[in-house]
Amino acid sequence: MNATNKSKFILGMRGYGAMLFSIAASPVLHNAGISFKTISIGYGFLYVVLALFEIPTGVWADMFGSKRSSIIGGLIQTLSLFLFLLADKYPSIVVFSFILYGVGSSFISGALSALLYSNAKKEGEESFDSNKYFSIIEKASVASYILASASVGFLSKWLGLNSFAVAGAIYFVSVMFVLFLVQEEFISKSHKKIEVFLKQALSGLRYISKNHELKILLPVRMLNQVESILGILWLPWIKSLGGSDLWFSALATGSYLSRYAVNHYYSKKARPTSFMPRIQASLFVMGVGASICAITNNVYAGLLGVWIMAAARGIFLPATQAIQHDSFPEEIRSTGLSMMNFSVEAMIAISYFVSSKWIDGLSASHAWWISVGAFLLSVLFIVFLKEKLHEN
Repeated sequence: MNATNKSKFILGMRGYGAMLFSIAASPVLHNAGISFKTISIGYGFLYVVLALFEIPTGVWADMFGSKRSSIIGGLIQTLSLFLFLLADKYPSIVVFSFILYGVGSSFISGALSALLYSNAKKEGEESFDSNKYFSIIEKASVASYILASASVGFLSKWLGLNSFAVAGAIYFVSVMFVLFLVQEEFISKSHKKIEVFLKQALSGLRYISKNHELKILLPVRMLNQVESILGILWLPWIKSLGGSDLWFSALATGSYLSRYAVNHYYSKKARPTSFMPRIQASLFVMGVGASICAITNNVYAGLLGVWIMAAARGIFLPATQAIQHDSFPEEIRSTGLSMMNFSVEAMIAISYFVSSKWIDGLSASHAWWISVGAFLLSVLFIVFLKEKLHEN
């Protein structure tokens, strides 16, 4: 099995486990007697922990090994998922399990993708194409999301809390796969003083400040999360248009299929000179899709709008991943990726806490117009910052 296929298998497995957890967690825990308030607090702390631990664990991975960091993070995530099995007997353990899941995720975030990318790049040498690599990886992830979306309803109904055990077992298998089948040529930086950690973190920050594409990408990625936060209104929105839970399933499955189709198309193309025009176009198309959702009173048009957005995201996500991985040198790649991820996770955490005060009174139409504004503002950021780049 070559390095790219290993990446597809590992990230596909993890994608299925993560989707199973994210979709099933709320209804399964609620059916076990956990209040939605406790579940919301758990999710809030999850993203707070991700934001707080993102950069320190990224630095740790670059200093002591991305493979080691990925294994530790995967084992912590596995433990947290099995702790959820005790939720009906010890409700107080739910928030702690969310926090532990966040700690494990922070060890993996950046480290695993950097490790797999480095292996694939080294194996491909001069023929390696980051555009094809990340399009292929995105296809594998989306395929796992489709499989999870199709099976999660049955698993959560049949297994209840034991659904977490399924997700935990999948994570554990992926950890073993990394342990035995993924190699890392790594020279440990044995200095453990806090000054060394700070120096490594500052190196990543300085690299971002000097790279124009990364500076453009930071506000764009943060604004792109606005629509994700407002996604909790999708189900009531579909019902307001005359749809049902089945229509929501069609919305989700169609979204993943459209993302997969777009990724299949772009995985066959050569790497462009710059990904920015592709990102700019995808954000504009997302704005068009969100506009359709904002003005329609027809459920079919609503589905079409969401599918258009999903297809555009199939262009946006691999392009942003390629820019980030290509831009950082080997020795600070996990640190740099963690710094980029920190901005997004901090945005999500803040948005969850802030939006909780007014989200119940927000109409779906207004939510979609907010999404349109975020997408179009992202386009303006790219246009303005690219112009500033040409001036310099």
